[in-house]
Amino acid sequence: MRITVLGSGTCELRAQRSSPAYLVEAGGVRVMLDLGQGAWRRLLDSGRRVAEVDGVVISHPHPDHMADLIPWLFALKYDPVLAAQAQSTLLAHAGLEPLLAALDQAWSGWLNPPLEVLTRRWLEPGDEAALGEVRIGTAAAVHHAHSLAWRLEAGGRSLVYLGDSEAGGELAALARGADLLICHCAGTDQEPKAGHLHPAACGELAAAAGVGALLLSHFYRVVGPEEAVASAAACFSGPVWAAFDGLQLELTAGGVVRPAGICED
Repeated sequence: MRITVLGSGTCELRAQRSSPAYLVEAGGVRVMLDLGQGAWRRLLDSGRRVAEVDGVVISHPHPDHMADLIPWLFALKYDPVLAAQAQSTLLAHAGLEPLLAALDQAWSGWLNPPLEVLTRRWLEPGDEAALGEVRIGTAAAVHHAHSLAWRLEAGGRSLVYLGDSEAGGELAALARGADLLICHCAGTDQEPKAGHLHPAACGELAAAAGVGALLLSHFYRVVGPEEAVASAAACFSGPVWAAFDGLQLELTAGGVVRPAGICED
């Protein structure tokens, strides 16, 4: 299982950090976790093709996590090359459905690609799904009424993606024993941001869940990545990384590793 960070930022418009987006490749399946603005450009820059994406997971309906959903839906309907090649699934909380319906109405039906091109799967906390060999579990995230945290498993490897969330609920249970936990730490320990984890809380959750490694992401300018890693590592004994756009991690039988030759600009 490989994860590529396509966007490690927030709503802030920064050259070095796009809004949240992650590519997971496992079991012959490619899944995008969130589609913040810039997601598809980052994917194309990585050498992948949009038509190769088998599924898109949306953690919650805030613009910095789903803005690139609009150009994707539009292209799936009107780009003849993509429409002829793509066969993908959109997975999200059922609360996203009325929002997409309203957007489609606002754009006069431009955002409704045919079912043979895009399948929509609406889930509630605790629901499960599958994309090929990738098994998917969900739990309620503590952020928005329609927020979901996600667990992806394939080939004996697993990762958990929280999206934006505070600690609590079923998150530790969802993440139990996962190889990698991806946490969004949008605020500092001294000034936590409501609806999000701060670095020390990320480390505490990783330790409570007994995960193999921790990836911190969703960095606002006020959050220093090195300081965030140090804070989380004081609470969690496993490997801790600060995400940056282009970072790749491999989930192997021996643990989570960074492929050689990939470094932060």
